[in-house]
Amino acid sequence: MPFMMGRRAWLVGLWLYAIAGAADAAIFLRHEARAGEDWWAPDNLAVAFSAGLFWPVDLVARLLLNR
Repeated sequence: MPFMMGRRAWLVGLWLYAIAGAADAAIFLRHEARAGEDWWAPDNLAVAFSAGLFWPVDLVARLLLNR
């Protein structure tokens, strides 16, 4: 039984990570569209994907840059 609870906890954590990553990518693409950029361009999509994948690093970098 503890194995199943741990597995569910990891699954919930991964889902939350994926949701936050998708939200971060969508925010990046929305900013690109507001700036007049072509958000559908492959380079913008690649940057949005990597921003969504590495959003925890972005949070840490923002905290360190504000010092």
